[in-house]
Amino acid sequence: MRFGGASRHRRRRETPDLTPAPTGCRYVLFFLVCASCGASVAELTFKHGVSFFGEFKYPPEFEHFDYVNPDAPKGGMMVLATDDPWNSFTPYLNKGIVAPGVQHDFGSNPFFYDGLFTASDDEIGTFYGNLAGGVAISDDFTQVRVRLRPEARWHDGVPVTARDVRFTFEHIAENSAFNLQSAFGMVDSVEIHGDFDLTFHLNDVNGLNAAVVSSLGKIAILPEHYWREADNTKTTQTPPLGSGPYRIAEFKQSRSLLYERVPDYWGKDLGVHRGRHNLDHIRYDFYRDATVAREAFRKGLIDVWRETDPRFWFDRYDDALAKGRMVKRKHNFQYYVGLLRGLVINSRREHLKDLRVREALTLAFDYGWHNRVITRGFHTRPDSYFAPSVFAAVGRPGPAEVRLLAPFRAELPARVFTESFELKPSNGIGRNRGLLIEAMRLLRDAGWMVRDGALTNESGERFSLTFVLRSVEERRLVTQFVDQLQKLGVDTRVRLVDAAHYINIMKDFDFDISFGQLGVANPAGIEIISYWHSSNAMLPRTRNLSGIQSEAVDEMILRVLNARSREELTAAQRALDRILLWNFLTIPLIAVEGPKVVYWNKFGRPPVDAEFRTSFPSAWWYDDAKAAKIRVPD
Repeated sequence: MRFGGASRHRRRRETPDLTPAPTGCRYVLFFLVCASCGASVAELTFKHGVSFFGEFKYPPEFEHFDYVNPDAPKGGMMVLATDDPWNSFTPYLNKGIVAPGVQHDFGSNPFFYDGLFTASDDEIGTFYGNLAGGVAISDDFTQVRVRLRPEARWHDGVPVTARDVRFTFEHIAENSAFNLQSAFGMVDSVEIHGDFDLTFHLNDVNGLNAAVVSSLGKIAILPEHYWREADNTKTTQTPPLGSGPYRIAEFKQSRSLLYERVPDYWGKDLGVHRGRHNLDHIRYDFYRDATVAREAFRKGLIDVWRETDPRFWFDRYDDALAKGRMVKRKHNFQYYVGLLRGLVINSRREHLKDLRVREALTLAFDYGWHNRVITRGFHTRPDSYFAPSVFAAVGRPGPAEVRLLAPFRAELPARVFTESFELKPSNGIGRNRGLLIEAMRLLRDAGWMVRDGALTNESGERFSLTFVLRSVEERRLVTQFVDQLQKLGVDTRVRLVDAAHYINIMKDFDFDISFGQLGVANPAGIEIISYWHSSNAMLPRTRNLSGIQSEAVDEMILRVLNARSREELTAAQRALDRILLWNFLTIPLIAVEGPKVVYWNKFGRPPVDAEFRTSFPSAWWYDDAKAAKIRVPD
């Protein structure tokens, strides 16, 4: 049996090993997954999770996470908003939009399916067994032995078995989008030893380490006995069989989806779940427009609102806050880092292939004015694809980074080796003259000149840019940028499209600039393959929106995913960061950071947030006494 789609056919780039190879004993100390040097999987000591940095805060059979209330009451409902126009309950399919809450992704949100592991919100790079009662990993990470918990059950009472795990990864290899197939291309096969015992056999095409192993736990394990009959190759609007703490109670397609808590959930007494999943019901209501959704929140139709508009955050909730009806707070979030929002430049376009052109466009965006007038300092601007983590490139490259980058000097801009990357600031007053002059110089060097007010090349072709946007809010965010570009003689066009049309446009790469999101796990995981690896540049529905194709990037991705120490990982990830930054593929706008939320004051929460991610809504509960005091305005 072979899994992994096309990615397994990629030939690993042969480059010298530039760092000392760690010994087997070093693996024991670093990853806490090996019992002895050189041991086979069968001889390894099974651990209760996977830790990249070599430590587990919580011991085996721990009672509960520190950031939950183990005695939290059960009951009540929370209503959340979603803008996903979902039309299917079939997970990991290359068509359709799956309903919110169905696919498990290590998030704090309630989930319908269980995964092998569960993330800890007060640790980075540490994952504890969920379906997996124990995990053992070979020294070279090519074999991952998993023992399932025999008490794990589907909602129909049937045990979760190794056959379900194998079926799930077969489904991904055969039916999922190529991005997902590529990301999990390291899975060659799943060998079954018994009902609750299996081994993942992994290849090292893109590198293997504990972070790659933990990614196996991100996948929602599917019930083979259900999906064999239901046909997992097709979208469906029939609620499927799950295993998690919630099940689907009722729904109206692309309008609302109601989850109900499973009282006899098999995992409710595990340490990873005790004190969580306290709400009896969670409902997702669909709103196509954020303005309408915000108004629904203000009328009490939605309980919690993630505010992204500084005008409302700073001024519009004061009365309700003063009266104690609402609460406003910022949640912790460092589980992912990087860009929550940026303007992605499509380097597939002939006139955007020259990095001097892309740098000029970056300079033309007047972020100082944008931050002062549009966002009022509401957001943090990222200066790295991995900010604010320790893996972000800082200053000039150190010796370890230079050694990794040196074989690619001919491909890389010289500044990668000699300069510290920084986004040049504007004065913020709306007259970005100095940076526009610099942008014009770069455009001239790239063969573009202003003639009769129009930016053209020697052939007389006009330089034009088409923005593909999905909302009125996005259009508002680029209005001043469009004005700046017109000062450079650029012919700009703005296309505002609906979700379905947007998907088709992006599938055909029919855009010059569009908003994108590039959140990366901390530390980086296999998602970096789908974001930046050359093999994904020309695939329909790719996450490599910029279309970058670079041997240097491909090699740094391999180095990141093959790092076996903190030092190796830091050097490789910073080197990758430098290459991406100096290629000016994205105009960064908003860093991944804790969301700013406003909610009706009828919920209880633990007194302390987890350090790296607020456990919302899984650690919250409904407070009857608070709810009784709430008077929702007419």
